[in-house]
Amino acid sequence: MKKQIHGEFKTAGDALKTLGQAFNDWSSILTTHSIHAAYAIIAANWAVHGSTQNILNNSYAKWSLVIVFVFLGFNILVSGCMKHMHFNQYLHGEKNSKKWETEFKEYEKSRQKGKRTPWPYTECIENLGVAQTFVKICAPIIAATLFIFSLFS
Repeated sequence: MKKQIHGEFKTAGDALKTLGQAFNDWSSILTTHSIHAAYAIIAANWAVHGSTQNILNNSYAKWSLVIVFVFLGFNILVSGCMKHMHFNQYLHGEKNSKKWETEFKEYEKSRQKGKRTPWPYTECIENLGVAQTFVKICAPIIAATLFIFSLFS
């Protein structure tokens, strides 16, 4: 992540670009850390419980792994959907340059009025991104908590 010292911005646009880059950096870190946490929870369950039968006999361990595997599958599914939706937007802009330019002008007008618009993305892309972020935060925490409970049951 690029280090930015407070007050080094020459324009408001520079500050906004830096903020956007920081958002992308932290999103990437969240993705990496949540997947690493999922793998660590799988490894911890096997290290502590030792066998499939011991995991199946411990409902906390079992649910910890179920949540991790559902999370990993969800992450792949949503990533594929996001790739597809972004590509469709790209094709829309590439094939319909006049319409894309009109949409950009509408976006600029909305921004000047202080209204928020998802352009150049779609509301679906933004909403799915919010849901994916929520799952990336919550699923590993819930699975880790269940693993910790499994140690005492």
